[in-house]
Amino acid sequence: MKHMEIFEQAMCCPTGLCGPSIDPELLRVSTVLDTLKQHGIDVGRYNLTSAPLKFVQTKAVTDFLQHHGPEDLPLILVDGAVQFAGRYPTNDEFANLIGFDPAILEAAQAAGESFCCGDSAEETSSCCCSDAPAESEASSCCCGDAPAEPESSSCCCGGDCK
Repeated sequence: MKHMEIFEQAMCCPTGLCGPSIDPELLRVSTVLDTLKQHGIDVGRYNLTSAPLKFVQTKAVTDFLQHHGPEDLPLILVDGAVQFAGRYPTNDEFANLIGFDPAILEAAQAAGESFCCGDSAEETSSCCCSDAPAESEASSCCCGDAPAEPESSSCCCGGDCK
């Protein structure tokens, strides 16, 4: 099977699913990647905040950033070659790019799976940045043990997110 890597703009947390207003596209991508992982298909996902060294170590990414800049991310690589820039693949494009049965994603969608981290819907919340679920509906992120205060920062990843 082919290996896919996704390089994203700087985000508060690894998935970008923090804060009071979640980008539905980031939620879709996280759901796709979680579903694939459950089926043994691992896709590398990196953002400038959490994995800057991976950007430097990947020639296709450094070349892209020299010519375009981080505002044109995400950058999707398959086996080291650029396949998409500036947008995420659709579910069908994910399937075609790395060679898996698109029925995997269709079945997950039909079952109503919508989660961003953890291994099952019971372990997750609508917003999370680590493997721990949000502690309450009032929290806007679940990075670590303490939920974010609703009126404070939109992310609690170490307290220094903006």
